[in-house]
Amino acid sequence: MRNALVVLSLAGVLAACASMAPGPSMPASPAAERGLQFVTRSCAGCHAVGNVGQSANAVAPPFASVRMRHTAIGLERSLAQIARDGHGEMPPIYMTAAEVQDIVAYVESLAPVS
Repeated sequence: MRNALVVLSLAGVLAACASMAPGPSMPASPAAERGLQFVTRSCAGCHAVGNVGQSANAVAPPFASVRMRHTAIGLERSLAQIARDGHGEMPPIYMTAAEVQDIVAYVESLAPVS
């Protein structure tokens, strides 16, 4: 019985620690959730895609700072260009128009960086 209580206590502590780990927060809309899924799969290898953290590639801006640099329309245009031509070190990344909209919704859902 005592061992079971110790195991349950440790499980609770580990679950609390995991929930405090920095990373993307849960987006508010289905479009933003789809955008988070896309950027986690396709962009997180180089970019920090959440509200906090440094990008794995030093020249890849964190998405939280991208939010501060672009309006929604400007970001949509930039993503469309990246899909066609790439950008700097980044190769072209295939994105449908719907995926671009989802990514914009996700980036817009990030909290402003102060």
